[in-house]
Amino acid sequence: MKFLCCLLALCSLSACKSSSLTPINSGSDPKWTGVNTYEVLVAVQTYTPETRLLFERDLAIALKKEGIRAVPSYTVYPSIALLNGDTFSKFLAADPRLAVLFIQAKNVSRQQTNTNKEESTLFSNLMRGGDWDTTFVALLEGGLYVQGQTDAVWWNRVKLEAKDQDVADVVQRYARELIKAMKQGGAISRLR
Repeated sequence: MKFLCCLLALCSLSACKSSSLTPINSGSDPKWTGVNTYEVLVAVQTYTPETRLLFERDLAIALKKEGIRAVPSYTVYPSIALLNGDTFSKFLAADPRLAVLFIQAKNVSRQQTNTNKEESTLFSNLMRGGDWDTTFVALLEGGLYVQGQTDAVWWNRVKLEAKDQDVADVVQRYARELIKAMKQGGAISRLR
């Protein structure tokens, strides 16, 4: 049994090498009591439309597992250009039982590294031979907004690093970690 635990720990450590989520801070407004049962619009601005779909879908699923009605914004606002303060204000004004979980990728950078460089020749240097890995690094800032509040009633910041091929797994991990942070900050219980 000890061997199995050590093997699982080693596997999880090796999985973390290619991607990571580093919590920066999280908090909530103690004055927000969450008197309504909310329906949450999950809106995410990321570096590609595909990652927006992944984030919104997985976060909506994670919220639903917690007993919260949640809808990905791409089903309501397909155009990323509509994800702005005016749209969210109008959305929240429609009903006090609506909330917006808005997450934005900031300071996004793309790093490429050559992991299996070929023997250096004139042509391999020109053609950039070898295997190239692409890693995305971003600061994910999230906030939960409700009617009558100008600032977020719950917020979270996380640094994300993900290899291109690991993005789907990192999004699922992010959803789990976000739900955990929302529980710790009291947001999940106040949304129900």
